Amino acid sequence: MLLALLPEVLLAGSGSNGFLGDKTRLGINFNPIISFARAPGVQTDNKGVRGGFQAGLQIDRYFATNYGFSTGIYFDYLGVNLVYHLNDTLGNPKSLNHKYITQFLEIPLGLKLRTNEFKKITAYGELGLTPMLLLSARANYSNDFDDSLKTQIKVYGSRVNFFDLATHVGAGIEYNISGKTSVIAGVIFKYAFLNHIKDSTSKAYKGKPTGLLNDQVFLSYFSFRIGILF
Repeated sequence: MLLALLPEVLLAGSGSNGFLGDKTRLGINFNPIISFARAPGVQTDNKGVRGGFQAGLQIDRYFATNYGFSTGIYFDYLGVNLVYHLNDTLGNPKSLNHKYITQFLEIPLGLKLRTNEFKKITAYGELGLTPMLLLSARANYSNDFDDSLKTQIKVYGSRVNFFDLATHVGAGIEYNISGKTSVIAGVIFKYAFLNHIKDSTSKAYKGKPTGLLNDQVFLSYFSFRIGILF
C-alpha cells in the first residue's frame, strides 16, 4: 500500500488540495548506525558493536498541528558480533566467533509528536513498530579449535532469520530553512524482539565442539538521523 502511494506523493502539488499539502511532508535521510546483539543465554555473548548506515525516504502525515503518523522505506546495512562458549571433546573451554553483516529493508510505523516552532527550531519525539525484511546476509567465522578463519560466507536463509520486528523510540530537532523545508537531526533506538539468529547444531565444526548453538540472539541499534524534510 505504501509503495502504491509513492507515485501520488511524488507527483502531487504542494498546494492545500494536493497530497503534499500542509499535512504531509517528505524527507530524505542518511543515518549512521551503531548495532549490537542482546544475548541473554549462558552460551552466547555479544562481542562489541558494529558500525553501519541507513538510507531512505521518510513520510510524515499529520492529523493535527503537532501530532501525526511517521512511516517510510529504508535500507539498512548493519550487523552483530557474537562469541559462542563451548567445550572440546575433552571438556576444555573453547570459543567460536561469528561476525554477521546484514542488509534489511524496513518500513517503520509510528506516532510522531512535535512542539511549536521557536526561533526556527521544532523538537519532536516518535515511537512505534518497525517490521524488517532480510535482503542479504554474510558471515565471518573463526574458532579456537584449529584457528581457522572463514570470511564472506553467504548465510542468507541459513543463519539469519528472514523477518524481524522492532519497537522504536526517538527524538530530534527540525531547523526550518524556508517554507516547509527543514534540516533534521535526531537519534532513534530500535529494540527487536524476534530471534535474530537461527538455531544451529555444532556439526558444522566436524564434531570438535560439543553442545548446540541455540541461545536466542536479539538485534538492537542506534540510528543517528541526518536529513532534510520538504
